Amino acid sequence: MDKVIDIEERIPSMRKKRRRKTNKRFILLVALFLVVLLSLLYFQSPLSDVKDISINDTKLADGVFYKDQSGLFTGQSLWGFHTKDIEKKLLKIPSVKEVTVSRKFINHVTIKVTEWEPIAYIENKAQFDLLLVNGERIEVNDPDSLLHAPILSGFTEPDVIEQMIQQLQQMDNSVFELISEIHYTEEDKIKVFMNDGYEVHAAINSFAEKMSYYTEIIAQLPKEEKGVLDVEIGVFFKTYTDYYNELGQGEKNEQEPESR
Repeated sequence: MDKVIDIEERIPSMRKKRRRKTNKRFILLVALFLVVLLSLLYFQSPLSDVKDISINDTKLADGVFYKDQSGLFTGQSLWGFHTKDIEKKLLKIPSVKEVTVSRKFINHVTIKVTEWEPIAYIENKAQFDLLLVNGERIEVNDPDSLLHAPILSGFTEPDVIEQMIQQLQQMDNSVFELISEIHYTEEDKIKVFMNDGYEVHAAINSFAEKMSYYTEIIAQLPKEEKGVLDVEIGVFFKTYTDYYNELGQGEKNEQEPESR
């Protein structure tokens, strides 16, 4: 036979359940009220103001410059700006490749800037600008603080400059650091002055490939006198004495009047 439960026996348990539900709702409402109250107090207090702005170490420009360009300042509301807007503003700077702006703790802002790599100095009238791998040029206040970069002279056409950048990026660091100056001569041809005393004549479109053998070629050359290494088509070497003697003789012949 099924057990019959008297409704009077169930009333106390039903009352307890209702009381627990009521208590939960009350606690939830109190918690929401406290959250809203604390939020209002926070936004009205100096705790919600920017207290510190930190920027990672950079080489092409100092942190103060990037901070000024961001428009952020201590004392402003931590929630009074959009981080994406600040990032877009900083990305307009030629030296900036990537940037992340984030809020940290309760009143701290961090800016992480990734700069484009410098690849060379490039002639610009009476001065030399720093050429970046993205093709942008920037003025440099303290060149000694940067890593080694060769000097590009005579480069004016954007497509030629872009081609030269690509070639330099492909080069091994050990050879790249030996390059002192690169002079553009004519139609894809360059004259390269090396820190180890040699002069290299090359074509831009094959420069990186040919220079990958540079140390091996130099090791096989006579040690008595350095000279000019021509790698435009094949590989030819002449000492400075022979090269400039031939060059001087050629110029002399051109200047001599024709016999009549």
